[in-house]
Order: sequence, then C-alpha cells, then structure tokens
Amino acid sequence: MADEQDNSQVLPSAPPPPQEVKVRTLKSDLESVAASGGGLPRYANVNISRTEADKPKSKNGFLIAIAVIILLAIIIGIAVYFVNQLVLKK
Repeated sequence: MADEQDNSQVLPSAPPPPQEVKVRTLKSDLESVAASGGGLPRYANVNISRTEADKPKSKNGFLIAIAVIILLAIIIGIAVYFVNQLVLKK
C-alpha cells in the first residue's frame, strides 16, 4: 500500500496570544509625548468597563415595538371605519 500517506507527523501550532495587550489612544499618545518631552509615545494600561449605554436594551426595545404595533392597529382600524362609512353612504 504505497499510496497511503504518513499522517504521523504533527504540524506545529500557532503560539498562544500574549498575556498583556497594549492599546494606544490619542490621549495616551499626547500624555506620553508631554511626559517625555517628545519622542515616541509609550503605552499605558487602561481599564475598560461596560457603561449603561453599552448594555443591551432589549426590554425597552420590545416595549416600544409593542406600542408601535398597537398604534398602527388603532390607525388602521380608524381608517377602515371611515372607508366603510364613505362606502355605505353612497
């Protein structure tokens, strides 16, 4: 069986990601330039926390959708009533 391939070799995997990720912002760049008196900017550690604006608003969105559907149903009902009154009067 010379056609069989040798699958015993294991290919090397990618290295794991670094433990620390450095992020540059315009603010950190300006602070770094000001602190060093010029030159290349330095990285600064920042804590990222979730704000109220970032949180999903599924409950509010659901209530707004229900209110819009109810208002559309009322408007359609009124329109159908007046169209029927116009047709019946002829």
